[in-house]
Amino acid sequence: MLNTIRVLAHNGPVVVELARWRGRLVVTKRVLGVPGGLAERLRREAAVAARLDHESIVPLLGVENGVLVYAYSPGVTLSELVDGATVPYDRALDLMDDILNALHFAHGHGIIHLDVKPGNILIRGKRALLTDFGFAKDLALAAITAEHSLLGTPGYMAPEQFRGVRDDPRSDIFSAAAVLWHMLAGEPPFGRNALRFLVGDETVEPDGLPDASGRARQVLARALHRDPDARFGTVNEFQAALARTRLAQVA
Repeated sequence: MLNTIRVLAHNGPVVVELARWRGRLVVTKRVLGVPGGLAERLRREAAVAARLDHESIVPLLGVENGVLVYAYSPGVTLSELVDGATVPYDRALDLMDDILNALHFAHGHGIIHLDVKPGNILIRGKRALLTDFGFAKDLALAAITAEHSLLGTPGYMAPEQFRGVRDDPRSDIFSAAAVLWHMLAGEPPFGRNALRFLVGDETVEPDGLPDASGRARQVLARALHRDPDARFGTVNEFQAALARTRLAQVA
């Protein structure tokens, strides 16, 4: 039985709550009322999350009466950590390693997250955990999102995703790079010009990376390229390129 303690977030009909379930603290996600499309998306999220057993992904513990029950991970979101602040280079890359490990695992199971952003990353001590696969695409399942529908967060969204493409894992590479840029610079790469970038304005360039993080500029520029074919082909390639920037610092 679920016993709600308090509401953590309320976004339209979707409510996220801290609760007690089977003697432990959990986080629940449910839809108020009976909005058919959102209820189906919640069922799809459960089907996706149930396949993702990884140390850097918040685990789904079960589903009770249509309510998703996730493990409770005490800590803060990355959005709280970077609120008005930046993250030191090595710590930012450590956190990004966890995020990329989670994405590599998901991609290996045919799942694309499609909403990687600071608000969907939990920080617990020195670790980062990826959460909220509510917008995810499972390549093994029939689509439930209408073609060309816009789902995601503009400040971290890849241009092809903005155009409605939802089956390219390299979209997650773009979003992860935007998150890393935010950690290092204190804001997403395109700031207030994100929509201009997404609609194709080629005069918009990422800006604001501090000199101390400049060794990652070339790697991030490739990961943030508007053309997916010009990005890293896999999460592991992006991760390896970031690791080499640490070696360059030592040298």
